[in-house]
Amino acid sequence: MYELKLVFDPQPISLLAQESITYAATIDLFLRGIHTSQSSVDCILCESDRDRMLAVLILCDNPAYTPVCVD
Repeated sequence: MYELKLVFDPQPISLLAQESITYAATIDLFLRGIHTSQSSVDCILCESDRDRMLAVLILCDNPAYTPVCVD
């Protein structure tokens, strides 16, 4: 699995808000054909490196967070 972390800005933001925003991001990716799972409050797991890079491109325009690839 390939991990993608959402770095939220501005800090601090509640854990419930972070989890809700992350979940919404996974739904957005699913609607675009990218199958993911949410592993924590701010982490998304992708099935392939290609899917992770597409996810970064799709999610990078959201002002609430910055998507970062985790190795």
